[in-house]
Amino acid sequence: MEKAFEKILLAYDNSPAAKAALQSAYGVHTRFNSQISALVVSGDDSDEIASKEALKVFAAEKGISIEIIEGDGKVYDEVERLEKSSDFGLILLGSHGVSGWKKLFVGSNAFKVVSKSTCPTITVTAKASSPELKHILLPLSEDRNTRQKVPYCITMAKAFGATVHILGASTSKSEDTLRRIRGYVNQTETFLLERGVKCTTHIDVSSKVADLCINYAEEVGA
Repeated sequence: MEKAFEKILLAYDNSPAAKAALQSAYGVHTRFNSQISALVVSGDDSDEIASKEALKVFAAEKGISIEIIEGDGKVYDEVERLEKSSDFGLILLGSHGVSGWKKLFVGSNAFKVVSKSTCPTITVTAKASSPELKHILLPLSEDRNTRQKVPYCITMAKAFGATVHILGASTSKSEDTLRRIRGYVNQTETFLLERGVKCTTHIDVSSKVADLCINYAEEVGA
């Protein structure tokens, strides 16, 4: 499973949250000897030159190599394209960015990236800026494939000695949906505890699931 994190895709725009995600990418690199590729997208809402310079300075200070991938267009489209065309094992994203990036993290696509991507995805808030991932948010939806990321989460949590905060999140208040999510959350909690991973659980409903995830991540320090 450790080989799953050999190649990291980091979306970077030089915002505080992106800088926090960069710190997390470095932390994963030190645990798994991962190769870091940073996506920098040109546009009115991000300073491409400043972003590339910041990445080069960080790499030089840490004595590591960071591949810079230049993109053109919407960040979400570029992340999706790279995930499909390359063999990245982990995507790292800041959960808040400059105005043009907020559409990715605060809009309706955010929860899809985190909960339905075939590639494990970690979002990082600016407050959680550290190479040490001590708290990991694991959002689960009613989708039957939502638990596919659990083994990767366990590997990451064990490497960092982290606590996993399982969040059952849904836009629906239907009893059927909530029953399914409760089942997924309880099964995941048991699965983690049996493997020696500390965890907490929480279930919530919101019309804006992306915001719910971001707010809960900030609450638990993930």
